[in-house]
Amino acid sequence: MRALLLTVVLLIATAGPAQAHAGGLTPQDHLSRVTGIDPPLPGVTATMVNHGTQLEIRNGGGTPIAVGGAGDRVGVGGAGLTDHVIAPGETYRFRDERTTAPRWEIPLGTSVLEGRVDVTPGPNPLWWLLITLALAVGGYLLGRRRELLALGVVVVTAGHVWHAVGSTLVVTGQSFVPLLLGASGVGLVAWPLTVVAVVAAVRRRPATAFVAAVVGAMLVVAGIPDFDSFRFSQLPFAGPADVDRLLVALTLGGGLGLAAGGFDYLRRTGPTT
Repeated sequence: MRALLLTVVLLIATAGPAQAHAGGLTPQDHLSRVTGIDPPLPGVTATMVNHGTQLEIRNGGGTPIAVGGAGDRVGVGGAGLTDHVIAPGETYRFRDERTTAPRWEIPLGTSVLEGRVDVTPGPNPLWWLLITLALAVGGYLLGRRRELLALGVVVVTAGHVWHAVGSTLVVTGQSFVPLLLGASGVGLVAWPLTVVAVVAAVRRRPATAFVAAVVGAMLVVAGIPDFDSFRFSQLPFAGPADVDRLLVALTLGGGLGLAAGGFDYLRRTGPTT
């Protein structure tokens, strides 16, 4: 009970503002996609990027292509939209509310860009909550030995790093490093502390358990904004959705278990053991 209380206190003390996914992308059950250009335009390709929130058109042809209604607003109250002309060799990326319709069309030169929104029901979050709970119990049991705590810190931290990198790789048109820093949240502090935990374990220092508890609690805080991954089908992650859900479960459950297990180890052995 004391271990659980200490864990909760540390979570409250280290909690900060929730961090969004890289690029501000969020899990959802719908995803817009391009189905084709009718008739095809030589050298011109189109696709939805950034988790279906932006349309990207590449003009690999030899003539300019006009995108109907994709330019600046004009007229009284900005009611109208001008065309945007994509020069040869140019890539144009933009948001367009028309791509949120179940089936949509956008004029593209002498052709029409066609697409649709696919809706897929999300998974039952209960199963992922049970997996998270099982990982929490496993993390807590690692608190029986310092070496196991250090190993657990490495595994859980690696899971969070993988999730942050995968969330960043799915973003198009922005610099990787700033996005990764934003997606990592308090992981920026937890990641270096993982090295401290390993070094302390190798040197058989009593600080191993305390550092493991701190890292675990911080990773829980870092993983809380990703909780929606358990209930939505489409995740902003460069890989299978279930892999990302497992990484989130590992971060949340494993982190909580390490926090409780680390504090329990300190309670049982004392700060100098």
